[in-house]
Amino acid sequence: MSATPAALSKLLAWRPGGYLRASGGLFGWLLLRAVAQAAMVVLLARLLGVEGYGLFVTALAVSGFFSPVAGLGLSGLLLRDGACEPEGLPRNLGMALSLWWPAALVSSLAATALLAWSLPSRIPLAALAAFALAEIGAASFLELAARVEQARHRVGAFGAIQAGMILARLAALLLYAALGAVAPVGWLWVYAASSAIYAVFLARRLVAGHRPVWPQKRDWRMARESFPFTIGALSFRLQAEFNKPLLARASYGQAGSFGVAQRAIDLASLPLQALQEALWPRLYSGRHSARQLWLVGAVLFAAALLGGGVLVLLAPWIARLLGAGFEATTRLVMLLALLPALQLVRNLLNVVVAQQRRQSVLTAIYLASGAAGILLNLWLVPTAGLHGAVAASYLVEAVLLALLMAVILSRSTRLHDA
Repeated sequence: MSATPAALSKLLAWRPGGYLRASGGLFGWLLLRAVAQAAMVVLLARLLGVEGYGLFVTALAVSGFFSPVAGLGLSGLLLRDGACEPEGLPRNLGMALSLWWPAALVSSLAATALLAWSLPSRIPLAALAAFALAEIGAASFLELAARVEQARHRVGAFGAIQAGMILARLAALLLYAALGAVAPVGWLWVYAASSAIYAVFLARRLVAGHRPVWPQKRDWRMARESFPFTIGALSFRLQAEFNKPLLARASYGQAGSFGVAQRAIDLASLPLQALQEALWPRLYSGRHSARQLWLVGAVLFAAALLGGGVLVLLAPWIARLLGAGFEATTRLVMLLALLPALQLVRNLLNVVVAQQRRQSVLTAIYLASGAAGILLNLWLVPTAGLHGAVAASYLVEAVLLALLMAVILSRSTRLHDA
């Protein structure tokens, strides 16, 4: 049998039913999460207005810079090692939790100081502290809990954890709105309370379901090993959120419009996200051939392009739904429509390098891209406003793709020469 028919036979013999069922179940949870998130965006935009919503997303962006630091990249390490060696997951989870909580506390205090300095003085310090502690602590803990489920190929539970947080916040928003007028400061308190309550519920479930083995002494070597994941998460967060404080200098309205456009992109990418999240543990565990998994990657890329086209067609309806003040959102959504396709390629290349356990190389790539994101936004946003933020988003992705491809090609060349 020739090489081509043999490869074709192997491809046809591979039954992706488990993968599709897993991604389909995850899609259901992510769809529920997306509906809740869309409802929150619309409600907050209408209740707070473009300026109030812009203030909220700016506070969210500033706090978001510290969430990857609080998580120490441990969620990525739990996913990678848990998929390869499930028997060691309880021990690794216990160590991760013991390292996480002091990092989350310090990060929350630092975020509170930055929020107090960067946001209007009329916001009480106690509200900023509660918001920072709940947002950073809850977000970083949720990521740990969700990745543990994903490492065990329980992507349905992964999706349920992700959806639960948004549903808790939406329920709190609806209750708050029913009690009277919604103000940005009051919503910070409600947001913090709902996030904290959900995190406590999730903690009880995590301990009961996975029985982490608590260490007698913290071993910070685990945090050093997960450092590339920390830098990577921080780099991606800076890429997505660093523009908000810069846009807010001109007006909170610009920050709000760009924030809504990003949420629209996220919602349109929902099926793509479900397929990716179901794929990652399979990539790490090495259950399927590279040819099969790259074929899946090609299909996902085509889906991303198709989704971008659909998003362009639907963009004019977004501003009509949100009301006055969000007219710029339509144009922004159209300009950002191709970003998910580039992010998909970057994610696939990132997993290839992470699977090779080239930690120092990943750290250097993330540091370079994070620095590029800061510099490009500092250069383009003050001079070009919203269009500068769009350009910076694409340019940072281009830098990441170039660096990852260079690393992969250089390794392939060395292996070939050897």
